[in-house]
Amino acid sequence: MIYGYIIGVNKMDYAVVLYLDKETESYFNDIIASIADSGASNYMLDNKTIPHITIADFHTDMVDIVVNELDNNISDFKVGDVIWVSLGTFVPRVLFAAPVMNEYLHSMCVHANRLIRPFAPYCGYGQYLPFQWVPHTTLASRLDSDSLSKAFEVALQKFTAVKGKCIKISLIQCSPIKEIKTWDLF
Repeated sequence: MIYGYIIGVNKMDYAVVLYLDKETESYFNDIIASIADSGASNYMLDNKTIPHITIADFHTDMVDIVVNELDNNISDFKVGDVIWVSLGTFVPRVLFAAPVMNEYLHSMCVHANRLIRPFAPYCGYGQYLPFQWVPHTTLASRLDSDSLSKAFEVALQKFTAVKGKCIKISLIQCSPIKEIKTWDLF
């Protein structure tokens, strides 16, 4: 499996992501496919991006220790409900569905970052740290102003508020993109 992320100045080495239940994943995949069909952006399909929410990003040369730390603490991560209620952008490159920040999402972000911090002297660029994080599910990436407008128009026609569950957590390498390990949540 391959996952898509913004590549550029804010390149991530590793990320911890939450995967969605099959129905919610399918809902977002439909929007992503419609955006691709419109010609706005094929990036998500070309990279076989699975809809997700990133809860931590970090740089480390001790990824095996991070895997062990997650293995040892995986029971602290639970299945949780999420409600996406709006569309948003990281202008002009990314269009996303924005979930309501709730206790579940906040605690998942806090817990992931707390576990990783001892083994990653630099946790991201601040955008995935607690209280500095915009939770989102990317619908289109690698956009310019014109393709952002087109993608937004398509998403606006298809998007309605949706409730889903986060059912898995995964540690991925971001550049090059590679799944390290995925755990089912209970």
